[in-house]
Order: sequence, then structure tokens, then C-alpha cells
Amino acid sequence: MMSFGSLNPHKKIAPTLGWILLAIAALPAVGRAQIDPSSFLSATSVNTTTSNYYFAKPNELTIVVNVMGFVQRPGRYEVSSSIDLVNLLSLAGGPGPDGTLGSVKITRLVNTANRVERKVIRLDLDDLPSVNNENLVLHPGDLVEVERSGWATVRDIFTVIGYAAVLTTTIVTVLNYTQR
Repeated sequence: MMSFGSLNPHKKIAPTLGWILLAIAALPAVGRAQIDPSSFLSATSVNTTTSNYYFAKPNELTIVVNVMGFVQRPGRYEVSSSIDLVNLLSLAGGPGPDGTLGSVKITRLVNTANRVERKVIRLDLDDLPSVNNENLVLHPGDLVEVERSGWATVRDIFTVIGYAAVLTTTIVTVLNYTQR
């Protein structure tokens, strides 16, 4: 049986460095794994289907808007034209565990000077009195996105750091063991 001491020192470090590089390359995937795929509106997500919701009285004028991001029930909503953004988000179940009303984005197509332009409106609904009432009015085709909270991002960063610390400890232990 060959002992580790009889090997060339460069030969025993090279495979270990390969494992270290592989682990470092996998860290971004660990961070993305913390995001719940069911919290996004996507027809291609695993185990996720697009949902359609209808909230209007019979014969009432309706508009179609899409709600996505970190909400309880993302999907396509056909709602009464009198429904505003706050009511729509209530119908969608409010923000999910990782969502925040402090960062809501509305993407709207607007006709200006014979051109169609995309207008992005960012709102902090946690500070509702400071929000312009005009921005709470929904338009047909609006895309409403509840963004991820800062705390969820910080939590996931610490999770990745924890995995990196465990991996580093394991690598140092293996290196110490191979040098004996």
C-alpha cells in the first residue's frame, strides 16, 4: 500500500485544488436553489402552471393584468376596471415569504408620438401615503411584479457563506489528513 508521504507534494495538492474549484463553481447554484421556483409566474417552471383568475361582476368592464414575482398567487388576472393596484395585490394573496411591498414594479406599454414605449413605475407600497394615486390605477396589459425583499437576499448570502465555510473546513481537514 502506498502512503501519502511517498507521493510528490504537487500531485496530492492538484486533485484537492480541483475539488475546491468545483465547489466554488457550484456556490452560485446553491444561492439560486434558495429561491422557491413556485413563486414565479412561468409556464416553463418545474411543477408550476400559469393560473388565470377572474374577479368581476357580470357585464362589468374588465381589464387583464399579469401579476408575477414573489406573491402568493401569481398569474393572469381579469379584474374589474375599478380595481386598483392595492386591491389586485390583495387578490393575489399579498407578498410571499420572500416578497416585499416596499419594492413593486409596474411595467406598462404607453403610446407616445406614434411609438409604443415601455414605462416602468417603481413603487414603495410600505409607504402608501407617499405613493401618487395616479400610479395605483391599473391599465390593460400592466405587468405587476413584487420584488424580492432585501432580508431574503441577505439570508441566502449567509446560507451560501455557511456552505462555503463547511466546505472550506472539510477541505482543510482533508489537507491536514493527507499531510500526516
